[in-house]
Amino acid sequence: MIHAGDIHLADLNEEKRHRVLVVSNARFNAVSRRVLVAPHVPGAADEVPFPWRFEVDGAVYAIDLLRSLPADRLLKRVDRAPADAMVLVRQALRNIT
Repeated sequence: MIHAGDIHLADLNEEKRHRVLVVSNARFNAVSRRVLVAPHVPGAADEVPFPWRFEVDGAVYAIDLLRSLPADRLLKRVDRAPADAMVLVRQALRNIT
């Protein structure tokens, strides 16, 4: 099962695989067979003002580039974001909507 906070390598229809942070909850993922993800982006989190980008263990993920993927495009779980980072993700999502 895929959970919010999971970090996966994903096929984004590009030449190489990218790390993504899952932001949708397990229920949404199971029912829709899709996941909402924030992609890993190069650079520093402060290049775009908070709350649109944030760091998880030194990697920057972009809420402003949020996208939906079929769940089968997540290839391998490689990490999990800490709970405090996911609180920031939820705050960023609330600020967008």
